[in-house]
Amino acid sequence: MKTEAILPFGLAVTVKAGTTWDDLDPAVIKAWVDAHRVLMLRGLAPMEPQVLAAAAQKIGPLQPWIFGAVHELKRDPAAENYLYTEHAVPLHWDGAFADAVPHWLVFRCVAAPPEDAGGETVFVDTIAALARASAAQKERWSRARVRYTTEKKAHYGGTFTAGVIDVHPTLGVPVIRYAEPVVDLNPVTTAALDLDAAAGKALMAELREALYDPAVQLALPWRDGDVVIADNHALLHGRRAFNADAPRHLLRVNVLDAGRRWWWFFRDSWRIRRPEYMRAEIPILLIPALLAAARPADFARVSTWEGALLFWLLFQLGDMVNCLLDKDVDLHRKTHLSEAIKALGPTSVKIQIALSAAVAVGLGGHLALTLGRWWMGLGAVTGVLLGASYTAPPLRLKGRGLIQLGAYIALLFLGPMAMISGLFAAWPPTLVLLVATAFGAMQTGALLVNTAEDLDEDEREGIRTVAVALQAAGSMRLGRALSAFGGVTLALLLGFSLDALWAACGLLPLCLVVIYNERWLAQLVAATRGIPEGAAREAIRKQGKYVPRHVEAGAWATLLGALAVFVARSLK
Repeated sequence: MKTEAILPFGLAVTVKAGTTWDDLDPAVIKAWVDAHRVLMLRGLAPMEPQVLAAAAQKIGPLQPWIFGAVHELKRDPAAENYLYTEHAVPLHWDGAFADAVPHWLVFRCVAAPPEDAGGETVFVDTIAALARASAAQKERWSRARVRYTTEKKAHYGGTFTAGVIDVHPTLGVPVIRYAEPVVDLNPVTTAALDLDAAAGKALMAELREALYDPAVQLALPWRDGDVVIADNHALLHGRRAFNADAPRHLLRVNVLDAGRRWWWFFRDSWRIRRPEYMRAEIPILLIPALLAAARPADFARVSTWEGALLFWLLFQLGDMVNCLLDKDVDLHRKTHLSEAIKALGPTSVKIQIALSAAVAVGLGGHLALTLGRWWMGLGAVTGVLLGASYTAPPLRLKGRGLIQLGAYIALLFLGPMAMISGLFAAWPPTLVLLVATAFGAMQTGALLVNTAEDLDEDEREGIRTVAVALQAAGSMRLGRALSAFGGVTLALLLGFSLDALWAACGLLPLCLVVIYNERWLAQLVAATRGIPEGAAREAIRKQGKYVPRHVEAGAWATLLGALAVFVARSLK
């Protein structure tokens, strides 16, 4: 191992070719960064994004973004934010617009620009800048506050206010927190508070002069394979412009401090119950209830509320098991789930799963006794076992190829909807079973986009999902067919249950959603047809963020149709 100082600050460490991150001591890495602010590692074995995320997690908890842990920094001609252009990036600190400020920034250079093409990352040692400042400057800066505002067009945005002087949370020394205004795509405006325009302008000019002092600023050129760890609390950073035709591709992972607040236990426990799905689950609960209930008063019965609680517990149990067993798979793209499991600890999560299972079985047994429907107790036990078996061995239904489709429809739609209808009828009505199956097919068509999003991770972990079996293009063709067949069948089933013209208007939103989903999935089929598998997967990942929109649209439109059936029947 060879070490060499970088001027004016920083440390370059060259390791033997092929050395892996696991060969390095995280405590030594942290000590190097504490001492030098910037650590450059050269010679490390190549790291794919998921490997980089796992490596960075050895330093501390990863900061989750909407795209996961790994931020891909490369030029995108369609970008709406200056970060993804070849333009210069003004000085700033990471996490300013987020709910937490990371301690370490871990970069890996996938492709570096040529030496004369620009693109250097600029770091400013604000501890050194403060040391060089006069007493009068420090006094002025300590009183200054700046408000920052930007529209959220990427993974950050909003408005916040910060003092110019803060304290490094682990080193205990003062640091500068200042971000330059951005006059570019997705501009960032700055406003000095409690100062008139002239004084605010003078303050920012004074800060700029201090931060651009060559003695405290490092312009770091990149080489392919470089790994750089920087202290985000001590530094500001930016980027020099680079030639538009030059390659520049960096991966970045933000690593948080390890400290936790007491209420984060509840936040993480909530996260692993997947609240982002709950809006789409409400219709799964209400659709069979509306189709099976005879009158509005049925919804006020205690058994109805018991059944609703059982419904939520079964869904949450399956989600928690999935998060626990897929914590390594989720680290790259669903970082908030993986980090929640790590923070809570496997034992705590298992206790929560066990308690949810016990309460669910107890509720199922109580409903079986009070309603005289033995099959509801058996259904609760089956729901617990199969919900866990979707991810857990030995069945691990999510890894059974095309069988996963049946598990999707049965566990997410048919089973829960049949159980809810049993709160109102001795046996699930035929209409409910048919509607649940068609609804499940329609929703599964959209959910297959989510499944295909995880193709890389699932293949790496040896999980043979339906998407792995069919690959990208095949998954999209199947998703489109399921969505269209399920949506049309669903509309017909609900339509045949209506005998009033006015009530048929309740099906109009569903018909529009069927068309909406068909257009979306048809575009995905076209986008993945006849191109390399890697490009097809990238096309799917770009559309993955729209899956909740399509799933929720289908769920709420179907609920309106079921409501029309219920109202028409109640008015007879």
